Amino acid sequence: MSSRIESQSKSSEITRAKLIDAGLKLFAEFGMDGVRTRTLAEAAGVNQAAIPYHFGGKEGVYAAVLEETAREIADGLASTGLLQISAAEIETMSRALCLENLRALIRAFTLLILSPGRSTDRTILIVREQLRPTENFDLLFRSFIEPIHKAVSSIVARLNNHRADDGTIIIRAHAIIGQVLAFAVAQQSYLLRSGSSEMSLENVEEIANVISEMAVISAGSSGN
Repeated sequence: MSSRIESQSKSSEITRAKLIDAGLKLFAEFGMDGVRTRTLAEAAGVNQAAIPYHFGGKEGVYAAVLEETAREIADGLASTGLLQISAAEIETMSRALCLENLRALIRAFTLLILSPGRSTDRTILIVREQLRPTENFDLLFRSFIEPIHKAVSSIVARLNNHRADDGTIIIRAHAIIGQVLAFAVAQQSYLLRSGSSEMSLENVEEIANVISEMAVISAGSSGN
């Protein structure tokens, strides 16, 4: 009996995973309103009835896709250990270490956002939510956008002898993070200018190096 329950549970997990994977690609390309339930089921290779059964409807799949997206990026940033450094620790940190941490954090974020493959669909979905936020945007914001924003703000504040909640500091932090998203939004323009047909890992690593160095400059690396 337990074997049967385990089998059903595994089958349920597989079905959910298929719908989330298919949803990521479809929602990234067409947005939630542009995807029909039947199309989602066909892309996932499951019965259409599986959508309301497992997620309550198409909206539930979309929420699950965003939750998975948020978790993947949050886990990727957490693995650097840089978001675990408290604001109090940053306040007493040397300028050199602040700059080193900022460089590493922005480089890691760039690789997570721009690397080819699954991350491309994740990024498109994030950009869609930024431009036209749904009720699920708060999940993205709380899971990784706010933590990285606060971390960058704290470093910029330390480098400029300001408070991290100062309006100008928040703008500078937003501009630094925005350099990464600019390559996501205007990716096609970059590809045309660089004569590339697609974003390769080599491209992304070079972009990550450049953006992380620009972040150091933008943070205000001169002074005491």
